[in-house]
Amino acid sequence: MTHASFPIPDSVLPDLRATAPREVLRQLSRALELASGVSAENLHTALMNADNSGGSAIGDGVAVIGARVPVTVTGRRLCGFATLSKPVLFRGVENHPCELVYVLISPEDEAQSHLRDLSAVIRAFRDRDFLDRLHTAASADKILSLFRSRDVKSQQVAA
Repeated sequence: MTHASFPIPDSVLPDLRATAPREVLRQLSRALELASGVSAENLHTALMNADNSGGSAIGDGVAVIGARVPVTVTGRRLCGFATLSKPVLFRGVENHPCELVYVLISPEDEAQSHLRDLSAVIRAFRDRDFLDRLHTAASADKILSLFRSRDVKSQQVAA
């Protein structure tokens, strides 16, 4: 299966209101269900298991949760992104307040591309300019535009 060089979110939730990681992941799962038809309950369970098995806070107010699911749940990569109206504590080495949350769900038979995609996402969130632009983007369209620009940039680097 061919993917964009950079995993662009299928669903974006700007200014999401939540007080706990469980709520954030539930709302992202529901949005991904609307975008893909994949069961929100299955997505939420996979994301909660991934978040509980290790820390998802990567620093600078960002949480990245990657989950692999059976092909019977989804046969394609799904990505979601949310900006939070107020920071929510996600686990890392310690608990960290996060206001940007990115989720990546991949079929379990695509382990290599899942790791490549997670790596690309984490590298993107290490780019201060990209991070600052995401923090100030007020609409889903603007956020998607930033991710699409990141995809173009990653394709130019790969060429």
